[in-house]
Amino acid sequence: MDRRHDLDWLRVLLFALLVPHHVAVGFVDWGVDIYRFVNNQLAGDGMTLFIYWSHSWRLPSLFLISGIGTYFLTRRGIGLQFMGGRIGRLMVPMIFGFFVLNVFGGYAIAVMTGDPRHFTSFWSDWLTEPALHQVQHLWFLFNLMLYTLLCWPLFSLRTRLEKLNLSPAMLIAGLVSASALAVAAVKPYAAALTGDGYQFAYYLILFAGGYMIGARHQTVLDWAARNAWILLATAIAFFMAKVTLLAITLTADISTGEALARGGWVPLGLEPQYATTFSMVEAATAWAWCIAALGLAAKFLNKSSPLLADLNRAVFPLYILHFPITLVGLALIAQISWPWWIEFFLLIVVVYLCSWLLWRVADRLGSIAYLVGGRPIAPVR
Repeated sequence: MDRRHDLDWLRVLLFALLVPHHVAVGFVDWGVDIYRFVNNQLAGDGMTLFIYWSHSWRLPSLFLISGIGTYFLTRRGIGLQFMGGRIGRLMVPMIFGFFVLNVFGGYAIAVMTGDPRHFTSFWSDWLTEPALHQVQHLWFLFNLMLYTLLCWPLFSLRTRLEKLNLSPAMLIAGLVSASALAVAAVKPYAAALTGDGYQFAYYLILFAGGYMIGARHQTVLDWAARNAWILLATAIAFFMAKVTLLAITLTADISTGEALARGGWVPLGLEPQYATTFSMVEAATAWAWCIAALGLAAKFLNKSSPLLADLNRAVFPLYILHFPITLVGLALIAQISWPWWIEFFLLIVVVYLCSWLLWRVADRLGSIAYLVGGRPIAPVR
């Protein structure tokens, strides 16, 4: 089976997008609701729009590409050995990140919110006080582990899915419809922030859909490449519709608009005017951007590169390492008073650089690399 370099490049770019997105949250006023502190110099509405745009398809695309990648991983079998290896691959960095890496991000938050404890005592308390524990970005690994388990029966249909007599357009339409129905049915009752609430079922469909696309990847990617510009225009149109519906609702009532964005308006006794339409547009927006990205990658990025192999190996460690570095960086850069855009871009470069250097160190320590999501360097023969 020929390797799809476009999928490798897309995976690299999607995970790389995590850094500017997470840094950006520290430069908007409402970021305090997520990180509990923000930078002393804030950006404007343009940054909020960037975050909303990237958030509308960033996580869906990560679960989609993970589903596609899982299809390629199952080519050698789907038995207990595969499942055990896959679950272990997710759980080892998840546990290490929770008890070691997240302490640094948690301490940065503690310092910025006035906690007087020294780092050593904070870490000691972290290990003994559940109230301090912060999953932070590691929820993605937990969800991915559950999705892998839940989709195990789907993996057994690999051969049938490869022979499925369904056009790419019909396959995508079916997956979009399933996602739209799931969001419209569950979002009114279950708010979500980190893959919980309505997002759990929503992302599960994207992961399973990715596996199904993987089974027909040659046909689907060729179709997406031929229609890349149409797909991109469709994605832009859906995003504009999504922003417009949310803006109308926020203008009418801020509380209702915020509930429409995060979900769970029924328990709050709220009735957003365009709730069902917005929910379905939300799902369609994510899929449109995801498939447009697949098409553009197939059209322009299906090329090998000496750098690609290293970048591909660094993707998972980048995900594991970048978020605590981001929180520490935000806490440190808040102590200076440079223009926000200088601080923003400087912090992005620092997070990329520190994540890369830490991965490179772990990469040369044998099995230690597994702790940060890497793999030991294969011996040269």
